[in-house]
Amino acid sequence: MVDSEDGSGDVTPAPREHTTLSTTRRDVIRSIGAGALGAAFAAGASPAAAQMAQGHREVRPGTPPLQGVRVIERSAVLSGRLAGLLLADQGAEVFVERGSGAMPGGLDDNFFDRGKIAMPPGAGADSASADIVIVDGAAQVARAPHQVLVRFMAALPGDEAYGHLAHDCSEDLINAISGFFTNMSVSGPILNRPVIYTPVPLPSVYCGVNAAVATVAALVDRQRTGLGREIIASRLAAGLSAIGALSITSEGLPKHLEPIVVGGLPPGMTPEQFRTFVADALRDPERQMWLERRFAPFSTPYRAADNRWILPMAGPNARLSRRLLEAMGLWDQALATGAVFVNPYDRANLADARRNLADSLSLGFMYTSRLADLLEPAFATRTAAEWERFLAANGTAASIIMTWEEWQHDADARTAGVFAEIPGTENVQIGRTNWMRSAQPYTPLIARRAAAALPARTVPPPAATGQANARLPLEDYTVVDMTNVLAGPSCTRMFVELGATVTRVDVMDPQQPPTIHVVWSGENSVGKRSIIVDRRKPEGLAIIHQITGRADIVCCNMMDDQMARLGVDAASLTQRNPRAIGLQITATRGERHGPRHDDKGYDPSIQGTTGVMTRFGGPDTPTFHGIASAVDYLCGYLGTLSGVLALYARERRGNGRGDWAETSLCNAATLIQLLLQQDGGDAPASARGQLATGMTAGARVYHLSDGWIFAQASHDITADLGGMARADALKWCAQQDIPAVPVQTCKELAERHREHPTATVRFEKREKDGWTTECFAPTWFAFDGQAQPRPKAPSRIGADAPAVLADLGYGHAEVERLVSGGAVGRTEWAKG
Repeated sequence: MVDSEDGSGDVTPAPREHTTLSTTRRDVIRSIGAGALGAAFAAGASPAAAQMAQGHREVRPGTPPLQGVRVIERSAVLSGRLAGLLLADQGAEVFVERGSGAMPGGLDDNFFDRGKIAMPPGAGADSASADIVIVDGAAQVARAPHQVLVRFMAALPGDEAYGHLAHDCSEDLINAISGFFTNMSVSGPILNRPVIYTPVPLPSVYCGVNAAVATVAALVDRQRTGLGREIIASRLAAGLSAIGALSITSEGLPKHLEPIVVGGLPPGMTPEQFRTFVADALRDPERQMWLERRFAPFSTPYRAADNRWILPMAGPNARLSRRLLEAMGLWDQALATGAVFVNPYDRANLADARRNLADSLSLGFMYTSRLADLLEPAFATRTAAEWERFLAANGTAASIIMTWEEWQHDADARTAGVFAEIPGTENVQIGRTNWMRSAQPYTPLIARRAAAALPARTVPPPAATGQANARLPLEDYTVVDMTNVLAGPSCTRMFVELGATVTRVDVMDPQQPPTIHVVWSGENSVGKRSIIVDRRKPEGLAIIHQITGRADIVCCNMMDDQMARLGVDAASLTQRNPRAIGLQITATRGERHGPRHDDKGYDPSIQGTTGVMTRFGGPDTPTFHGIASAVDYLCGYLGTLSGVLALYARERRGNGRGDWAETSLCNAATLIQLLLQQDGGDAPASARGQLATGMTAGARVYHLSDGWIFAQASHDITADLGGMARADALKWCAQQDIPAVPVQTCKELAERHREHPTATVRFEKREKDGWTTECFAPTWFAFDGQAQPRPKAPSRIGADAPAVLADLGYGHAEVERLVSGGAVGRTEWAKG
């Protein structure tokens, strides 16, 4: 989610701060950068050192970050081919071997081979000249010391529970195991639809992106050492990187910051009445939407005057909720229901939690249903397009629900480069998902081209410098996290997992509900330091300028004007910290400036815009394909990819200049639908909508006496399974050589492996200062055969302020004065 409403609207400029960076191993990298090539020779450096200083070839402004990087791709799975595509889009020369026919697997070769160089079979057998080699499974490869070898597998090697899954096993098996058939529907449990099949290959898409992130991060460290490493990317683990947060447990937070448990019958409603509502919803799509709006009135589609769907997206933000109601003339009527608007972060307001408009996630059914009663007739008075323009003009987010076909042909999306026309191919393709200022203007994307053989390199690969690789490739780099909600925090969490030191700078008056801002930080803020700063006070702004003045990367999910007010826009960062890389995550942007450039948005609203909702719910009942797990986390990891690409480009340039890197939610939402681009790529009717069961009559989900399984059968085996229990059905399938796995929720997977972890699935507990959390360890990439444990426990928000300020040179008395004066917040916004 991208949310710029964080209480920093009125900012008093702070005095300019000057900072001095201490010498770190980053300085060593800078000293052998491209700009130091002549100096290296003048000082008598070896040719190998000069090659390292050169960074493979001269790097000029406007150069794609991976220009000169050679990749040999030997993968046939979606994840591996996607990783190669992401590298090719950033200038790498990616070589593949292709015969006369299409590649196996049914993927769209026009898309997955975009920008790559095709050689005859066998021409790439000698991979010694490559910087990166991409392979599937346990393929034997002789890795040279300078090479990064990337393996794509279903599970990590040695996994006793899931190691039997082939590297190219069906995506459906992984989706079933990890919770994608059970946890992606918001209304499914209410409507007695606990299992809904999805054809979207989320684990493989996440795996491809995560592998690209790890690969470029390894190149960053190689600039210092001249050494590559081996990376294993697991599709099952990648799925958990998307959906695993749904299993988080949290104990020890103050009562007013704990999530309100919403469940059971709405107050005042009998079981019979509720069953009637559900029966009506199952029978009539309009009644289903009516019921869903009674649970989430600020974030469910409404019919507009032209019968199109309009999706308001105000629920996750207190200020946006109020703006929506005020703009529609409904604020006073909303308060007349008995609702209040008070700060949910003040423990004194706990008694008002179920009627607090400032925390719509905790509103009771009586209030949400009354709000829906107010909003329904109001939305029916204008067309969807009129509402979209009107609400945007009034500072809130709303989206017209579109189909994938409408989005694919949307003129604004094409102008922005979300989609691109590739000469020599018939269909428009998903465009470049990452972009940075130093590479602009990018060379237009091109189709696959041919080569008779692997050409010789004009510059030798880098030689070892005598330094060892770090355990994690980004150790000693620093990142400042000024984001909120999910996409941004997930982006910076992955930097932690890559070894970086990340400081989270929180706001004094968060607008998101505590469930999102606090509880979810138990998953997305692991390993980060945390400080609360009042951005509206000059001293608070000065602290922000000092922290960002020392950073390698400053990550924000804000709009341009807000970043300028805070002094973290491109111009301000360049002046204060010329080395800094600004990393901006937005809602609707593409590689080029488009009409939606400044639109606000969230994961759910972008699902509406890009066609995800109509695919998963159907045209009459558009429904979210999960909250955050489809788009938010992927956008965050694309953000990490943008950041490491810019970091690698900076270290290769060696001139001390930073960069500006971006990605957006709409790029992520479009990428997950990559299989829909090709002709005939649409899923069959059995795999669409809320009654979806599978791609064929045999390969589908099966309901058994005590649960569900997914079986990859050649024909419908319902009669064969009869009244079997799940364990018996799985045993029967094994006897018939039918691949089958249990369909389970993400929490069931966590429970299964809490006490019995595997190489791939480790549900780990961390505790700090009385706050205990559990979540999955980041096994989505393993460096040199080792998947790291879950990072250190998340800090209570704001608890690291004394340590952060001490690092900036503040003494104890100064820290106390800043806290008492309100420039720095107390832990978890406690009052003095």
